[in-house]
Order: sequence, then C-alpha cells, then structure tokens
Amino acid sequence: GLTHEAHRKEVEQVYLRCVAGTVEWMYPTGALIVNLRPNTFSPVRHLTVCIKPFRDSSGANIYLEKTGELRLLVQDGDGRPGGVQCFGLEQGGLFVEATLQQDIGRRTTGFQYELIRRYRASDLHELS
Repeated sequence: GLTHEAHRKEVEQVYLRCVAGTVEWMYPTGALIVNLRPNTFSPVRHLTVCIKPFRDSSGANIYLEKTGELRLLVQDGDGRPGGVQCFGLEQGGLFVEATLQQDIGRRTTGFQYELIRRYRASDLHELS
C-alpha cells in the first residue's frame, strides 16, 4: 500500500492459483480484486470459497463482487473469532477496498482462504 499515493483510487488485480492460502495487505490503499483461479479440473460452479479474516485485520472492507454489485462480507476491524464466510465461486469474486485512515499507523488487512469442492447443496451448511 505504501507504494501508492493515498489520495489515488487505484485497483490492483491479484491472481491466486492455490486452493488454499493467505492474503496479507500491509498499509492498504485503493482496492484489490482477488481472482481465485485454482489449478483444478472442477468447474467453477462446483467450488465453494471460504474466507476467515485475521483476528487483527484492519484497514479495509472485504466484499463479494459480481458484475459491479458489492455485498459486504467483512467490515474493517471485524476480525471476530470464528468469522468464516463461505460462498460459491459462481456467486462472484473478492473485492478488498481500503478504508480511509486518519493516521499512517500500521494497518494490515488479511485473511485465510480455501477452495472446497462442493458435491451437494447441503455441504455448504456443514462448512459453517
């Protein structure tokens, strides 16, 4: 985040190919589009994404985005324990937008993610 000017609203795209991992964004400014494109043979409609924000995550909101529509998944600073959010990959992608900050104190937004092959609709409830 420090490589960008705070007043500019830049959007960076990140492409992740792993089925599980972490995203950590230090000093967030602007926004990130997180593209999850796993190296699997499963069709997108059969994949569920689960994200779990870091307990001390701050500096950005995390949204589910599809065709310009945003649905808030994790609000800035809301890294409550057990706060796992799951959605079908066909429902959209992740859009992480930095929030305005008054100070330049250390802010890090982060979350763990995992892509899970979905066999039945009821499986989603078991993931919660």
